[in-house]
Amino acid sequence: MKSHLHIKIVSMLAVFIVFFSVDTLAQHEVSGMVIDASTSEPLPAVNILVKGTTRGTTSDTNGQYELPVESSTDTLVFSYVGYESQEVPIQGRSEINVSLQAKAFVGEDLVVVGYGTQQREDVTGSISQVSSEEIEKYSTTDPSGVLRGRVPGLQVKSDGEPGAAPNIQIRGVGTFGNSQPLYVIDGVPVGTSIRDFNPNNIASIEVLKDASAAAIYGSRAANGVVLITTETGTKDTPLQVNYSGTFGVSEIWQDIPVTERENYQMLSNEGQINAGETLNPGNDPNHPNFVDDVNTDWQEEGLKTGQRMNHTLKFSGGGDYTTYNVSLDYVDDRGTLVGHGPDYKRYSARLNTTMEKGIFEFGQNFYYTHTDEKALNYNTNVLTGGRPPMIVDLNIAVPTLKVYDESNIGGCAGTKSDVHNVIVLNVPCTNQLLEGVTNVDRSFASGYAQANILDQDDQALTYKLNVSYDRTNVRNFNWVPEFEMGFFFNNTSARLNDGQDIYTTAVVENTLTYEKVFADRHDVTALIGQTYQKGSSVLRNGYSEAYGQPYFPVLDNGSNKTASGEEYENALASYFSRLNYNYDDRYLLTATIRRDGSSRFAPENRYGNFPSASVGWNLHNEEFIPLPDFISELKLRASYGKLGNQNIDDYLYSSTVNPGVVYNFDGSKVIGSIQTQITDSGIKWETKTTKNIGVDASFLDRTIDFSAEYYESVTSDILVGVPIPLSVGANNDPTVNAGELQNTGLEFSATYRKSRGDFTFEITANLSTLRNEVLALGGNDEPISGVGTRTEVGGEVGRHYGYVADGIFQSQDEIDDHAFQNAGTAPGDLRFKDLNDDGIINDEDRTYLGSGLPSINYGLNFAGEYKNFDFTIFASGMGDYLIHSRMYRTLMATSDYMNYHTDMLDRWTPENTNTDVPRRIVGDPNNNNRNSDRAGWLQDGTHLRINTLQLGYTLPENLIDYLSIRNARIYVNAQNVYTFTAYKGYNPDFTSGVFEPGYNNGSYPVPRTLTVGVDIGF
Repeated sequence: MKSHLHIKIVSMLAVFIVFFSVDTLAQHEVSGMVIDASTSEPLPAVNILVKGTTRGTTSDTNGQYELPVESSTDTLVFSYVGYESQEVPIQGRSEINVSLQAKAFVGEDLVVVGYGTQQREDVTGSISQVSSEEIEKYSTTDPSGVLRGRVPGLQVKSDGEPGAAPNIQIRGVGTFGNSQPLYVIDGVPVGTSIRDFNPNNIASIEVLKDASAAAIYGSRAANGVVLITTETGTKDTPLQVNYSGTFGVSEIWQDIPVTERENYQMLSNEGQINAGETLNPGNDPNHPNFVDDVNTDWQEEGLKTGQRMNHTLKFSGGGDYTTYNVSLDYVDDRGTLVGHGPDYKRYSARLNTTMEKGIFEFGQNFYYTHTDEKALNYNTNVLTGGRPPMIVDLNIAVPTLKVYDESNIGGCAGTKSDVHNVIVLNVPCTNQLLEGVTNVDRSFASGYAQANILDQDDQALTYKLNVSYDRTNVRNFNWVPEFEMGFFFNNTSARLNDGQDIYTTAVVENTLTYEKVFADRHDVTALIGQTYQKGSSVLRNGYSEAYGQPYFPVLDNGSNKTASGEEYENALASYFSRLNYNYDDRYLLTATIRRDGSSRFAPENRYGNFPSASVGWNLHNEEFIPLPDFISELKLRASYGKLGNQNIDDYLYSSTVNPGVVYNFDGSKVIGSIQTQITDSGIKWETKTTKNIGVDASFLDRTIDFSAEYYESVTSDILVGVPIPLSVGANNDPTVNAGELQNTGLEFSATYRKSRGDFTFEITANLSTLRNEVLALGGNDEPISGVGTRTEVGGEVGRHYGYVADGIFQSQDEIDDHAFQNAGTAPGDLRFKDLNDDGIINDEDRTYLGSGLPSINYGLNFAGEYKNFDFTIFASGMGDYLIHSRMYRTLMATSDYMNYHTDMLDRWTPENTNTDVPRRIVGDPNNNNRNSDRAGWLQDGTHLRINTLQLGYTLPENLIDYLSIRNARIYVNAQNVYTFTAYKGYNPDFTSGVFEPGYNNGSYPVPRTLTVGVDIGF
């Protein structure tokens, strides 16, 4: 009995010991620090999980962590966005310190290239990189806008309309057509615009600038390539939720100084008196219709405070073999002009997943976006008379005109012939009457399947299949009600245009990559691939008019209905191959060949071959070159190659016949046919040949990075539409291969990093130059004229062209002693130089007056951190070019009754002869307004813009723990803070046409935006 009792007691003690041991193990605690392997800086918010469980913690702002575990034999999994995950067995330790390596696509040592990645040290082509950290500091709805000033050799010009896509050129004007670069998102080409995509999903951007880097994309890469890598989930990471939100206000900070009522009337009267005309009734104090009770400030009436908000919600994570990333985004950008726009809204959703199983890997991206854009109302069917853009009309409107007049249909005031006798537009009221909306629904899906056929230490063979489908539905809705606005702008029949466009692109791509290391020194990577792309466009439009009130603008509710439609298809078939060779990390070679076939050319000219090669030499790895210790890396590189361009409309090699033309023969109606489109069936690939020489260097253990390059590119067989006489009977400008352009320049970039205690900072600067020359224009090399410009062989594209001003005539004797200008020339008129000394001023005295192309581009970025605070300032600019401002010239016109710039108050009068502004006279008999270099007519566009100022604060760890969140940061941001410039307009970096790059037709001003934002991780 005692024996049984003894056994029971021993058994109970054993069970107690077991439970006590388990409980003791549960109290085992592991702590340590997580740092960046390359910089030794602590990493905050790193996820630390016990493998196979959901138990874990995150590191604090100093990289420190503490985690209780159940067993000292467990394994910890360390993961962080942008870094490689790491598994570490505990093995009974209580302190575990970990160094995490940055991932390829976001680390500074690896660069995304076409169809793969490369070590930065191994890159031989011209590639620039923009990180996600830089992207996050710039508030924009268009991802391409963040490239401004950050990439040497890349020029960004933009208008301030919400949703407006910027114009981007890489290394100058390389063609007479569309010069936008090709965008590739996660390996899938998406065309020359990415406005519909959410910049908050971007992990990194690489810009491929020379043929060696871009040739793998062949026919579409002539204008450069922008590679965008988006965010993905992280393996072995539980669900992470991130929210970021911003709200801000926008204002037009520049004020164009125009005259108020009294000065306007005085200047207008002076011009009429000098011309011997009767004064306009509204400006004549002795007339009963004299206006003395209206003094409208049109900028005050037409401009308002805009609003901008952006909300993004992300979900990401992953298991042992899967990752996922889901994001939802909403943008609402309300513009600064009173009325129906410009406004822009975007709703978007994205899903990305990856999965691994054995030798196989699968992934997919699905992106959907819906946008509502209300662009500026510019309906030439109603607003006739060659109206300028609305922002110009706003500033030239006369102050003697009211905004509203309830006696008019629509309630808008307009100028009257018996009062104002001038044609100006009531912009704020017109913008409330007219309604134009563009709705876009875009669905973009892509997927890949990859098989790692061979995966050994010294060799690997990988097959990858990529497929994608991109469909965009566009609805263009334009409504014009009945209205009365004075004696010129009236609409007696309400009308509606309602159209739908559908664009689709499908791509199938196969690649095979083989990697092999021979004798530990010869590293070879060979890639072969095939791509097939098919695109289609379906364009439809409906028109209806004569709507009755109350309005319900649907096509069937109107009368005189018409419909039209067009359809196009195109295809591109390509084969490509690339060889990368690295000998002992010293000598580098990249060779690429691509063959493209395009349906946009006739069968005999359909295919083009585009080869390239580049070499590099890592001097710092050479034993026989004893570099100083302060040089960490030094590499020389050079490249040569050819790129193609087929970016023209479909079917331009094929003539068009209209079979429904009515003829009259002897009084009888006969239906016949006529060729209405003249074409050149021999058009072929446009080819761009590039050369590039560069040096990359790092100093003091990567404290300083420096890069310098010289480039030269020649574009031949340029595809361009050439004007033909109307007598030919065609209604088009046939596209031909005509012209040859050359661009040369230098590019420099430098980065300096410093850490001192709690303060760290980084300064990055870049500068690039550009020289453009026209080598040929086709045919007989006839010059091409633009708005105040001329393009001629031997000069650059779109040089300003006109007369040379030589002061102002002060007396009739001076006029008599000078070459004849005009019969009405009088004292106070401009004197122009007689360049050919023939005694008469005519077209033969015109000459080139300066460049419209900026020859210098520069950018500067400072980013600093002190404890929990961070600060960023970013500036960029362009220099050495002249601007022809339509708005300034209109406000300074000596011959009309529209409003005036206050500079006109300094015009020549008998009492004010010391001036460079000619006299006021209606009719302008001396043609003082002609294209010339008179004061103000060509303004210096050199500028430096403070693009971004941002101050942020990351919440401390104790507050993070109290709030039970993973991380949080709040910040304030100012954008388009100030522009240092002598230019008397809104935007010195406006968008323009290829043949008049310096002509500002009236770009919408870029507003100053102040925002507050928050980033929170759960």
